Amino acid sequence: MIRLIFRLATRLLSLVVLAALVIFGLTVYQIYSFGQRDQARRAPVEVVMGAAEFDGSPSDVLRARLDHAVLLFDRGLVAKIITTGGSETGDTYTEAQVAKTYLIEHGVPSADVISDPVGQDTYQSMASVATVMHVLSFSDAIFVSDRFHEYRVSQIASQLGIVDYSSPTATSPIVGRALIVDYMREATAVLGAKVLGYKLLSVLRHGS
Repeated sequence: MIRLIFRLATRLLSLVVLAALVIFGLTVYQIYSFGQRDQARRAPVEVVMGAAEFDGSPSDVLRARLDHAVLLFDRGLVAKIITTGGSETGDTYTEAQVAKTYLIEHGVPSADVISDPVGQDTYQSMASVATVMHVLSFSDAIFVSDRFHEYRVSQIASQLGIVDYSSPTATSPIVGRALIVDYMREATAVLGAKVLGYKLLSVLRHGS
């Protein structure tokens, strides 16, 4: 009897693990598939999602996003660009400030760049952007980020009442093992949000 119970419990556990792996795999594929689409079109504004900066200079990841944003601006698809991202403890600059400086140096008029240096994660930055867009009476925007990040950005935008058009950079330096890790991290965040919500995940991570 004990042996039978153990066998059933083992089989049940195996099914649970298999189901979890299937769900995780499908989520990764969903994120990957979404990131392959470029939905760039005319919009009042584009939002560049923040990434690391180093002592006032954009990281290669942030630079790739900014270069893509400049291309969209030069094509005349948007009239304004919002840069996002706060700072880490000890930083002199914010990601948003560094991004704005870079855009101006690459031909975007200062008056057309709005720096929104708020947020320690994607949700916090997006929530702040939603407030800025509301003040400016913008309801839709192009969101520029990496391919693996666009799905989560779209999900959060939808929850915040923003109509988003994803336009991922095609020149991201993140490749190989690092890219696989990022896709797995994104899948974990998306699945976690389905249970707890993006806002609560942010609160649990940062405490506010």
